[in-house]
Parts: sequence; structure tokens; C-alpha cells
Amino acid sequence: MKADPEQERKLFHIRRRLRRTWLVWGLGPLGIFLLLMLGVSGVEASTAQDSGPQIERQFMAALAVSALLFFVGFSLDGRWTDAERLARRIYEAAGGASFTPSRSQLAARADTVFSSIAISVNALTAIGLLMGLIAVLAAVAGLQLVYGLQLLVLAAIYQLFIFSRHPYYDEVLQAAACGELTVSSDEDNHQ
Repeated sequence: MKADPEQERKLFHIRRRLRRTWLVWGLGPLGIFLLLMLGVSGVEASTAQDSGPQIERQFMAALAVSALLFFVGFSLDGRWTDAERLARRIYEAAGGASFTPSRSQLAARADTVFSSIAISVNALTAIGLLMGLIAVLAAVAGLQLVYGLQLLVLAAIYQLFIFSRHPYYDEVLQAAACGELTVSSDEDNHQ
């Protein structure tokens, strides 16, 4: 089934918004954070006093916080954009508790999926910004440039994770716009 022209227009806008969010608020700040980190590291290098174990502990703490943020983003995205969970929300919003909604009734509730995925991408992007900021703060705290770069690489890998989710988002958005995002018959029987 093909989505109606209004849904196609909404699909086009949400896809463009997701790409723009990722590029402007995901990748763009990484470049800025890199420049800030290089600037701060250059100033800190002239006044640095190496204390091996303490610097190692600071790096491990910053790495642990970044890894935790990565895990939180991964978990939240899986929960907020799960196709079955979104299908259930559409089904209930379309009146699925009292009757079986048609595909057009399900498609009319696609905005629920659009907003859920947009919220997830915004939250993931904010988490990515925090990860990049941790790299800059590590440089401000006096960690060597190599440590800050490792933290920034983790933030870049996180941004690649977000980008790798875009085909899945597109598939779920398309299914919702066409009314094809439905609950399985097993779930139907449990309700």
C-alpha cells in the first residue's frame, strides 16, 4: 500500500529533519569539540605536570561516563523505536481495544510514530553532545591530548551508531505511514 500524499509529505519532512539533526547537531559539534580540545590541550601542555596513576584514573572515569552514556542512548533508542511497541501504540490510538482498525485508520495515527522517532533522535543527539563535551572537559581537566582524542573517537563511533539506525527508522516510518505497522495476532489475542 502506498502512503497518501499528505503522509508522503510528512515522511519527506521527517526524513530530512532526522538527517539535518544528525549532521548539524551530531557531527558538526564533534568538529567544534575537536578544535576546542586541541586549543585547550595546547594551553594545558605548557603547564602540565604528569602524575601517571591520577591521569589514568581520570581518563578511566571519563571513559566510563562516556560508555555509560553510549549504553543509555542505545537502550533508550531500542525502547522508544521498537516497531512492536510503536505498532501497539498506534493500534490502541486507532481504537484497537474495541475493534480492529483498518490500514487507513492505522496510517492516520502515524504521527505517533513520527514523533516517537524524532524524540529518540533528539535524545540520542543530546547524549552524543554530552559525550563530545566530556572529551573537551577531559582536556580542560589536564588529560593528555591522546586521551581526549580517544574519548572523541568514542563520541564519533556513537554518531555512526545513530546514523546506522536511520534505515531502520525509515522502514518503521514508511510502514506507519502506509498503515502496515500492525500488532501481531498473538498480541491481539492477549488484549
